[in-house]
Amino acid sequence: MNRRKFVVTSAVSMLVITIAVVGLAFYWDFAAKAFVRDLPSAVHYLPADSQAVFGMNVQAFVASPIYAQFVQKHEQEIATDLSQVIAQTGVDPRRDISYIIAAGRPSQQKGAGVVIAVGTFNQASITSFIEIESKVTPIKLIYKGVTVLMVPEANKLEKGIAFLSSSEIALGDLESLHAVIDVRSGAPGIDSNATLSSLLARLNPGEMFWFAGDPASVLSKAPANAPIPALSSIQSIFGTLNLTTAVNGKITVTAKDDTSAGQLADFARGLVALGNLAGAQNPDLAALVRGVQITQRANEFDVSVTIPLDLLQKMETAKARIKK
Repeated sequence: MNRRKFVVTSAVSMLVITIAVVGLAFYWDFAAKAFVRDLPSAVHYLPADSQAVFGMNVQAFVASPIYAQFVQKHEQEIATDLSQVIAQTGVDPRRDISYIIAAGRPSQQKGAGVVIAVGTFNQASITSFIEIESKVTPIKLIYKGVTVLMVPEANKLEKGIAFLSSSEIALGDLESLHAVIDVRSGAPGIDSNATLSSLLARLNPGEMFWFAGDPASVLSKAPANAPIPALSSIQSIFGTLNLTTAVNGKITVTAKDDTSAGQLADFARGLVALGNLAGAQNPDLAALVRGVQITQRANEFDVSVTIPLDLLQKMETAKARIKK
């Protein structure tokens, strides 16, 4: 990929991907005062036919011990990157980004979808950044009262940014941006999606990372002889991940009935059993596997994982030594 194409495609997604998701490269010099008490209202802007939703509590992430360790290790690079981002965009991750939400729909092409950032944004600075970095003038559109900037690339308008409000921006392809704006204007949104709305209602907004998905339509096409039994019976899945002094994750899978859930849970337990066998020769692997728990409740089962950070660091160090 040449530099121009890279810059153009990345410029419109910079605020989310570079600042938040790859926000490991930015410095946070004070602990977050409080987590978001509820999921951001931007969640409700997602289209009704969304198939998967992802969320990131940025404040929780940058206040975590693992982030602090990264900052300590890469202090010089972080300071440089942060000053450049602030100068170019007017966005300071230390105070301006609070939450990231992303969603995809089954009818979309690969790479399509929408990402919504919640925080405080300067439209003029962001527009200037896009113009300078992409070396083209963004095409300004007004759709239902919302300003949308599309960046032309090879005579196509593939990616853009919509300024939903002073505290919300959306990034993605034009169709996805229009869909979000439509929902804000009164069209049915994700609240009318029975599966995803019920999963979102079960999420704790204080979680650092979370996701919810409705894979039923995709998994229903799984072959009958698939290596994972009852794969096509999965109706929904959601999970959370938190990085503190340990990696704590939990995935909840809902199957169409108790029997199918039992088959899926047994398959997962079988994988854990194999890990235990391998762990007999490797104490670190044994400790890793001990952090995995599987429980079933009727037609649902949970896979919970707790892994101390010092164990992961120990295994990473050992792996690096082997490579040498």
